[in-house]
Amino acid sequence: MSDQRIAELISKSLRHEISPDESVILENLGEEDVESQKFAELSKLIQQSVQGDVAMNSPERETKKGLTKDAIARLKKSVSNAVREKLSLSDAGLIDSSISATPNTLDLPKTETSVEENTRQLMSRFQLIRRLGQGGLGNVWLARDEKLKRNVAIKELRPEALESPKAWQRFHREAEITGQLEHPNVVPLYQFGTNSKTGEPFYAMRFVGKRSLADAIVEFHDQVEAGQSCHLGLHRLLSVFLDICQAIAYAHSRGVVHRDLKPENVALDNFGQVIVLDWGLAKVMEDSELSMKMSNEFRMGDSTLLTQTMEGDVVGTPLYMAPEQAMGDLDKIDHKTDVYGLGAILFSILTGKAPHELSVSGVKKEIKEILKIIANAEAPSLRDFAKCAPAELEEICSRAMARKRHLRFESVQELADAVETWMAGQSSKKSEYDAMRMEGRELRAEMQSYVGNLERNARFAAGLPPIEQLMQVTTDEDLTVWRERLASIFRGMLQANPDYQNIVYSKVDGDKFSELVRVERHGGDSSSLRVVPKSRLRSDVTSEYMNSLIEQKPEEVLTSLVCDPMCQRDKNCKDTVGLLSGVPVYDSRTEDVFGVVMINCDVDKLLRRQMTRRTTADELVVACDIFHIMMHTKSGQISDETLSKRVADQAPHFLPAVEHLQTESEFIDTTNSDIYGARLWFIPNQHGIMYLLKR
Repeated sequence: MSDQRIAELISKSLRHEISPDESVILENLGEEDVESQKFAELSKLIQQSVQGDVAMNSPERETKKGLTKDAIARLKKSVSNAVREKLSLSDAGLIDSSISATPNTLDLPKTETSVEENTRQLMSRFQLIRRLGQGGLGNVWLARDEKLKRNVAIKELRPEALESPKAWQRFHREAEITGQLEHPNVVPLYQFGTNSKTGEPFYAMRFVGKRSLADAIVEFHDQVEAGQSCHLGLHRLLSVFLDICQAIAYAHSRGVVHRDLKPENVALDNFGQVIVLDWGLAKVMEDSELSMKMSNEFRMGDSTLLTQTMEGDVVGTPLYMAPEQAMGDLDKIDHKTDVYGLGAILFSILTGKAPHELSVSGVKKEIKEILKIIANAEAPSLRDFAKCAPAELEEICSRAMARKRHLRFESVQELADAVETWMAGQSSKKSEYDAMRMEGRELRAEMQSYVGNLERNARFAAGLPPIEQLMQVTTDEDLTVWRERLASIFRGMLQANPDYQNIVYSKVDGDKFSELVRVERHGGDSSSLRVVPKSRLRSDVTSEYMNSLIEQKPEEVLTSLVCDPMCQRDKNCKDTVGLLSGVPVYDSRTEDVFGVVMINCDVDKLLRRQMTRRTTADELVVACDIFHIMMHTKSGQISDETLSKRVADQAPHFLPAVEHLQTESEFIDTTNSDIYGARLWFIPNQHGIMYLLKR
C-alpha cells in the first residue's frame, strides 16, 4: 500500500470519518512489511496522543503523556491543510467569515457504467451574517447560501466543545436524527459537512427566524395583565401546542424521544408554521426503525450526555424536566417523558411560568442539587400560578405532568385529542356565551328604550298649558277647570301606557309638597283609572328623590329606581319599588321652582314581561345598584321569594359581576365564560338596573 494511501487513512481516522472497512485496513498494516508496521505503530501513538487516552497501565504511559493542546491544534491544522490541498479546495477563495463543505456524494443505483459516472460532487458555500444564538453544544448563525441565494441557519460546534470526541459524536448524531425526521413541524436539514479550513463539522438547516413560543407566551400574558380580551390569543397558542404534539407524535412513531421539550425549542414564523428545534438530546429507541438505519455508534448515544449538557444551562431544561430525567433514571425515559414535557409547555402557556420555577425559586445550588429538588418535589399545581385558568385545561395539564408515569396520557396523540376536544367544546361554549351576551344586551337596550320614552313623556307632561295655568289661578273655579283639563290629559297618557302607575303634578314650598293633580290606576284593577279628588290629595315632607328633582334645571329629567315618594323610611326600602321619572316645573314669572311633574312606572310588571321571554341563560337576575334583587328566574321560573334580598345572600356567584358593574357598564366573564352582566345607567344620578345572566 502506498504511503499516500496510508496517510489518507490516518487523516480520516483523526477526523472520525473513517469507515469500518478502512479501519480494518489500517489495523492490518502490521501484517505487511517492517516499514508498514512502524507506520501503523506511529499512527496508533498519534491517535492516542491526540485523544489523550493512552492506557493507564500501558508502558507508553510513562513516556507518552499525550500532546499538549498547542501541539494537538498544530497537528489538526496540518492534517486539515493536507486534506484541503488533496481535495483541491484552496482555489475556492474562502474568507474567514465563510464556511465551505467538503464534497458530498450522492450514491445512485448501480449500473454498468463506471464509478465516476455514479457519483456527484457538490460544492457549497455559506456566507455567515450574524450569530443567532448559543447553546450548550453549538452556535447557530444566520448565513447566506451563495448557490441558491437564500438565507439558512448554520449550526456549528462551540470552540470549547471541539476538543471533546463525545461532543463531535453527539453533534453528528443530532444532525443525523434531525435529517431522518421529515415532518412539516420538524426543522428541515439541508446539508451536513465540515469546514474546509478547520475540519470542524457544521450543518445547514432552514432559517425559521428568532421568534419562539417562549416569546409568544410572554406577549400573551402581558396582554392578559393589561386587561385585554385574550380568547383568540389562547386559541392560537393552543393551536401551536397541537402542532408541536403532531411533530412529537411523528418522532415517536420513528422511535425518537426528544427529551428537551420547552417553549424555547419551538420556533414560530410569521405565517403560523410551527417548527420543533434542537434534537441534540434525542433518544433513539433501540427497537425502532430509525435505529436500524442510523450509524452503529449513533443508535443509542451516550446517556450521560443529558446531565452533562445541563451544566451552565440551569434556567432552561431543568425547569421543564420530568422527574425520571431529574433522578437520572434513564431506563424509564421513553415517550411518556415527552408527554410530561408537552404538559410542561401547556403549563407555561396557561401560566406564563415554567413548571418547576416555584420549586427552585431563590435556590442557588449546583445543578445536581437543583435536579434533586425537582426529582423529589410534588407535581406543580397550575392553580399556584393562574387561579383563573380553565378547569378542564388544568385537569389535562395535571394528568400530562403526573409524577407517576402510568397516570399520564398513554400517548402524545391522546394528549392532543384531549386539548383539541376542549377547544372544540370551548368554541361551542363561546357561541352559547355570545348568544347569552346578546340577550343581556337586548334586555338592557329594551329597558333603555322604555326609559327614553318615559323621560320624553315626563318632559311633555311638564310642558302642558294647564301646568302653567295652575300656577296663575286666583279663584277656586279656575283651579277646578284647569285641574280637570290636566287630569284628562294625564288619564289619556295612562291609557296609552299600561305600565304607568300614576302621574302627579305637585306644588313644592320649601321642604313641603302638596299634590295639585293625581291620576292613578286602581290597585285591584289596573285597567281602571281614577282622578284623585282634591280631598284625597297628598301633602307631606319632600322625599329624597323630590329634593334631587327640585335641583334639576328646567326640562331636565331625573329617572331613578325609588320607593314610593310618600315612603319616608330608610332609603333602601324595597316594599314599593318604582321606576320614577320627573321634571321640575319653573314659574315663568319668578323663574323659581314652582313644583314637579312625576310619572311612576310599574317596574315589576315591566321586568316580568322581560323575564318571561325565552332565553338561553339558566339563571337571570335583575338587581338595582344597591345590590338588591328585583327579579330572579331559574330555568325560566320567576321566584318571588328572593325579591328585595341582597345578591350576596341569594346569588353570591353574581357578586364579582355586580361589583364590576359599579364602575363599568358591562361584565364579560374571561375565565369560565359562564356569567354576563349589563347595566343601564340613569343619568345624571348614576343609579341603574343590572341584568345578570348565567349559563
